[in-house]
Amino acid sequence: MSSSGSYSSGSGATHTVWVAPTQGVLRYVPFAVNASVGDTIKFVWGANVHTVTKSSALDICNKTADAPFASGSQNKTFVFTQVVNDTNPTFFYCGTPNHCEKGMFGIINPPNAYGSSGSAMNMISSVASMNPSTQTAYSYATNATSNCTTASSWGMSMNISQLPSWAQSYAVENMFYTQSVIAMNKEVITTSGSLDFGMLGNGMPVAYPDDVAGKARASTDGGYGSGSSSSSSSAAASSPSSTGGASPQTNSKSGAGALSSPRVAVALVAVVAAWFAL
Repeated sequence: MSSSGSYSSGSGATHTVWVAPTQGVLRYVPFAVNASVGDTIKFVWGANVHTVTKSSALDICNKTADAPFASGSQNKTFVFTQVVNDTNPTFFYCGTPNHCEKGMFGIINPPNAYGSSGSAMNMISSVASMNPSTQTAYSYATNATSNCTTASSWGMSMNISQLPSWAQSYAVENMFYTQSVIAMNKEVITTSGSLDFGMLGNGMPVAYPDDVAGKARASTDGGYGSGSSSSSSSAAASSPSSTGGASPQTNSKSGAGALSSPRVAVALVAVVAAWFAL
């Protein structure tokens, strides 16, 4: 991926990713984006003191030396852009100390595992059974998305099994939070069925889901989660490789709609039934 010294875009679509949609929520929304070569990823800060820093699947909370990018520590309304040069999975995280270890990471072009045991859909039950916070997020998202198939099926085909074990529950919770955002802000669903998270920055009222997973972790861990990664994210708050100050608006479509599938929605019914039968 390539960056620029000021806000600019590639030749394709623009995909908006919110960096902490509101103060206190340590998540990127959407958690994952599908993008083509030439597309632009537009990171928009919704809260203060966060970064967008490139990492890797096996070392999520450490800055990578492979074509790195880093926004530096920024505050609300800041905009940072990256142009997609290939469709390989690209991981990024917040370098503010402890934020990544608490689940603040995301993926561009996540690996697909539709129908396999490593998909998010097929790992929900096992991950939730070991993590009360994931169970709480699952129940909340199931209720929030009950009348929105686009939301309930979002992200279910992502391959979660390739992530470090400590990060898998956080990834599922991030997925559930994005699902809830979609369900509570249906304006992001375009007439074609794709998703445009830039709509959240066009002056429309935004409904923020309750971050029940974060609160559940805080109640048990004495803080907003406590990731088990041994890596340190302090180095990520380095000087930015690109800057921007444009208003958080876009009229382009988000490629995240490709993360959803009607087939996934049908299969999810079986997963939900199996979970509540436990």
